[in-house]
Amino acid sequence: MPRRRFFVPPENIKHGIARLPPDQIHHLRDVLRLRPGDPVEIFDGKGVGYRGKVAREGSDVVVVDLQEIEPRPQAPLRLMLALALTRSDTFEWIIQKAAELGAAEIIPLVTRFSEVRITESKLEARMARWQRILREACKQCARSSVPELRAPLAFEEFLKSELYQDACRCLFYEKASVPWSGDPALSSRFLVCIGPEGGWDAGEVETAIRAGFRTFSLGPRILRAETAAVAVLAIFQYLLGDLGPRSTDD
Repeated sequence: MPRRRFFVPPENIKHGIARLPPDQIHHLRDVLRLRPGDPVEIFDGKGVGYRGKVAREGSDVVVVDLQEIEPRPQAPLRLMLALALTRSDTFEWIIQKAAELGAAEIIPLVTRFSEVRITESKLEARMARWQRILREACKQCARSSVPELRAPLAFEEFLKSELYQDACRCLFYEKASVPWSGDPALSSRFLVCIGPEGGWDAGEVETAIRAGFRTFSLGPRILRAETAAVAVLAIFQYLLGDLGPRSTDD
């Protein structure tokens, strides 16, 4: 049975009632063909989930009567992914998997060897598309918080940002000599950087090190950007997050 789970922004949830946005109405009514009384799940993208029933349906409005809040444990790890822009299909696949693997924030980067440059006229539409992909990924994987998505940043500007100074900042680089060790004493906030298909420029790596980043390798093989991103997120979540043995210690 298809999952009956729908995204509703917090401003559309009031007094125990959720009013679905148009795209979610289409999916509920025209794709799943749900009717009043049918049970559904709602999530607000900010970490809160609900169970409820379709209460009212019209040509342009669907209202869900919320009956129960779903408890969601706080994630033990805040994992932020800074990702060099790649071809659209590759980048979209990566951010979809990043949402499924629990990334809390995604920062697109413009690096020297980035394959893509997004013009100002296309940025708003591209950001909206990425947001939809993230919401749909969270909808599919039963996650209630949608990753925060930043506008693309030039790598040099990203390194100057003060938003991540308290995080353990890691840059994965095929020529780094130190493998990632997964030391849980480092931090509960990690910023991980993945380069483009063409790799990091040596000058970018040196600048990142001077800015306080640590460089690590992912082994002897050179990985594609999408493989590296998924591998890093899965490794971090297994060693320090909610996928591995530490998540069952408490």
